[in-house]
Amino acid sequence: MSKLSFCSRFVHLERKLISFQGRPYLPAIYAASGRNLVMRCSRQTEKSTFLVNTIVFEACAKPGIQILFVSPRIDQARLFSNVRLLSCIDQSPIIRRELFGRSTRKPQVMNMQFANGSHVFVRAAYHSADSARGISADLLLVDEFQDVAAGDLPVLQETLSHSRCGRTILTGTPKSIDNHLSSVFSQSTANEWTIRCLACERMVILDETCLGAGTVICPQCSQQLDPDLGFWRPRNPKSTWGDGYWVNHLMVPWLNYDEILERQRVYDPARFKNEVLGIPSALGDHIVTRAEMEACCTDLVMAQDVNQAPGDARGKLVAGIDWGGGGVARTVIVIGYMRHDYVFQICHIDHFPGREDPDRILTEVAARCARFQVCLIAADGGGNGHVYNRLLLDRLRVGGRLPLYAILYSAADHDPFRDGALVKWTVNRSATIGGLFSRLKKKMVVFPRVEDVGVYLDEFACEVAEYDDQQRAIKYTHPEIQQDDTLHATNYALLVGARMYNAQSQY
Repeated sequence: MSKLSFCSRFVHLERKLISFQGRPYLPAIYAASGRNLVMRCSRQTEKSTFLVNTIVFEACAKPGIQILFVSPRIDQARLFSNVRLLSCIDQSPIIRRELFGRSTRKPQVMNMQFANGSHVFVRAAYHSADSARGISADLLLVDEFQDVAAGDLPVLQETLSHSRCGRTILTGTPKSIDNHLSSVFSQSTANEWTIRCLACERMVILDETCLGAGTVICPQCSQQLDPDLGFWRPRNPKSTWGDGYWVNHLMVPWLNYDEILERQRVYDPARFKNEVLGIPSALGDHIVTRAEMEACCTDLVMAQDVNQAPGDARGKLVAGIDWGGGGVARTVIVIGYMRHDYVFQICHIDHFPGREDPDRILTEVAARCARFQVCLIAADGGGNGHVYNRLLLDRLRVGGRLPLYAILYSAADHDPFRDGALVKWTVNRSATIGGLFSRLKKKMVVFPRVEDVGVYLDEFACEVAEYDDQQRAIKYTHPEIQQDDTLHATNYALLVGARMYNAQSQY
């Protein structure tokens, strides 16, 4: 029996069987069964009800299961356990009989042991995850994940290390773009409730652009839209992290549209985006949006070698490499070429985890360069690049060395100069990244289809422009927990692609 069917038949809410009527977005969420699930939700969108239903279903369907529920604060944890979870069990006769047996005593609030051998441990992790140490679990649920101590998810997931089917479910309401909830959601499939406009065929997601004067509208043609006719559309269909769903007030049946407009009037913009639309806000100005990045995508499949690249790419392909430094930082390779119309077309993107064996990374990067017959390479010249760039050249030596530019970011530009086998090139970091963003705005950098590069696009959209008072200049930054390695690898490739194009134009 599925979770949704189980809940519809056995779970009681306010002394009545729970109803899912008017919630066409829920079946897919309840059916999600992958190793990881994240729900980015507005306030009061029944995410706690989902967590209660999940715990009850798992505890009944899998006797002996060990479940760990985590909230940021102890009072939140106790409230969930007492008011939501135990109340649900107590109101549902069949579930109560299965979990409480003949006992009339309720289990301990923080350490529930049920009659069928299932356990639920309830903990708080605002400052750290120490309270969960020593617990062995099969299912980890974290509510209000945005307020749990940053960086503690791996510690919490250690509780699943002995389980053969360990699973993690995260729910929360977004805050800023640099919050860990937003970071995890961007790694997931990031499903968005999408409505096809019957008038202009545009695919519309439920954000601030579709707020009309009296109803939800298509931002392109102003046609009225019915949120009940939507469907889940993954932003990152090839994500390997797990499933992600974005739920907001425009989808739920118990709020009328006038209430949403009133909240837009009285809430500050950041609070409205977070609590009503379920969208993270930013402290600075984001240079490009996810929508603008998707507009730069073509319908071309990601190429895997030079034969799959466009016909005019042969002899023009260059590679940009941002070397990882261990931990979160990854190595990313971007391969593309400058077309005759001065549009930089990206044919291939791939990444390698920071903890990957360096020898394997070098082997893989060298293999990509060889398969695409790249004629120029630009790579990060700092950090690990001091060593990796020369080792890469040694692996690529075939009838002479391939030109490799070691790119060094600085506050000023300097002409390239030869340094042994390498060519060192110091470039203005802000100016070159600004140039890349200018090209993206004009669609003068294009990517393969969204299905193939979706997981990389947020590494551009996360970048924020801030004014540096000391340097008296704009600088580009990104949240510490958000990766932007693809942006830099693309910038390096663009630099040498433009340099090669300009050199060939002189002849």
